[in-house]
Amino acid sequence: MTDILTLRTRIKAPAEQVFAALTGSSALQSWLAEKAEVDLDAGRYTFGGRFTPQGGGGQRLTAAEPGRRLAFEWTLDDQPTTVTLDLTSTDLGDTALVLTQDHTPTLDELMNPPGRRDGLHAMHTFWPLALANLAAYVEGRELTPKADFSPTRSLKINVTFSVDATPADAFASLIDPLAVERWFGWKPEIEARPGGRMAVGVDGRIFEFEPGRRLGYGDDEGSIVHWELEGSGGKTHLTFVQSGYTETDDAARHEAGWLAAFAELKRLHELGDDWQPLITELPAKSDDE
Repeated sequence: MTDILTLRTRIKAPAEQVFAALTGSSALQSWLAEKAEVDLDAGRYTFGGRFTPQGGGGQRLTAAEPGRRLAFEWTLDDQPTTVTLDLTSTDLGDTALVLTQDHTPTLDELMNPPGRRDGLHAMHTFWPLALANLAAYVEGRELTPKADFSPTRSLKINVTFSVDATPADAFASLIDPLAVERWFGWKPEIEARPGGRMAVGVDGRIFEFEPGRRLGYGDDEGSIVHWELEGSGGKTHLTFVQSGYTETDDAARHEAGWLAAFAELKRLHELGDDWQPLITELPAKSDDE
């Protein structure tokens, strides 16, 4: 594993406020982890619990410059890695944040993961979800549910969240290729009709198609995606279920990826024409560069 993961985002808050959210124990327990303990003066920075790959814990603070930089060492898969978050104030008073983590998997390793998949292989989905929730926390918006990385979790993904839209509009954003490409991050193939092809997370056929209420599709290998929509209080509550994972698939890693996408789906409905991707992954660099 020789690549450096690099993610960039922009948060509508001053850098000092973002730094406080990165270094406050109670704040971390809101947007990042089940448990957190931070004492910068004592050099202590740890987080963990069921929302953290491999349970977390054991992090070691290496740098803390208020409003500018936070860095810590985190051992995953018995491999020490360094996570660095650099903050820069913009002319508009926002914060440009760049997260890097070294010793992460190459693209070939992500596509054909050797060994465990619940540690370093989860970073490409864990961090986009975490940063999306960091932005929501600091900006005062509703957070997206966190992924469950506990070893006893279900092999099924089952998530409920809400968007600011009618059921008809929310359903449309699940089947319109241009909308799906925005929140899912990949160009999909969609034939929006019963029996039509649906390649969003699962490359299969639509077996349930009820606009504004239900959408279901699956492949021939037992992977099934099912959506339920219900309108209430000016919002639409969506329940997403995906089944068909096995012990070796590591559902948590995929769940984090879906949840990061759902954070963008929420923003898509909140911002409308003003929507821009919140998280950008920069081209991977080798640790030797």
